[in-house]
Amino acid sequence: MQIRIEIDVKPEELRRFLGLPDVAGLQEDLISFLRDKLGAAAETFDPSSFVKDNLQTLRQSAPWQLLVSSAKARSSASAAAPAEKTAAKRTRKRSAKADGTTEAKPARRRKTARRKVAKPPSSSES
Repeated sequence: MQIRIEIDVKPEELRRFLGLPDVAGLQEDLISFLRDKLGAAAETFDPSSFVKDNLQTLRQSAPWQLLVSSAKARSSASAAAPAEKTAAKRTRKRSAKADGTTEAKPARRRKTARRKVAKPPSSSES
C-alpha cells in the first residue's frame, strides 16, 4: 500500500506553520552588509599580502601537513634507490680489486632498431 501526499506551500508559509521566525529582514541586512564590505575590500585588496597573511594558517592545516609528509616520503624513497645502486657498484669494484681481477664487465649496449632501406638500382647493373 502506498500513500502519497503532496503539499504545495511557499517557504514563508511553511516557516510560519512550523513556528520558525521570519528572517527575511535579517537576511537582507546581512546581504547588504556583506556587499558593502566586499566592495570596500575589493578596492584595497592586495593579493600578495593576502597570501602572505594566510600562508601560515595554510601550513598548519591538516591537509597541507598530509600533502607535505607524503611528498617527503616519496622523494626520500626515490633518492634512496639510486644511492643504494651506487653503493652496490662500488662494492663490486672493490671486491674485484681485492680478488686481483681487473677485468670489468663489458658495458651493455642498447639495442636500437635499424631500418632496412632498399637500395636503388645502380645504373651500372643495367
